[in-house]
Amino acid sequence: MSTAQDDPSRESPAEALDRHRGFIDRIDRTIVALLAERMRLGLALAAVKRAREHPVRSPEREADVIARVRDAAAGPLSPASAERIFSAIIDETAACQERGHD
Repeated sequence: MSTAQDDPSRESPAEALDRHRGFIDRIDRTIVALLAERMRLGLALAAVKRAREHPVRSPEREADVIARVRDAAAGPLSPASAERIFSAIIDETAACQERGHD
């Protein structure tokens, strides 16, 4: 006998909602962990920049990152959406570098 666990087509709408939310929650935890790793790398990079007397922000580098993520955007994630998300990530990384910690 097949159950909702074995066959998603047998699950109720509430079960489907919970299952999809569980997937999204797992992805969100992964994204947060990756963002924390990116911030740690940003802090290490800030130390190198300070030692070389370079500014925290590099418009050329930021434009390169934005161009790459726009090119990588696929499916329902549009290039414009990817740009907005990564612009916020870049701003937060720069703020973290300026503070020297988070």
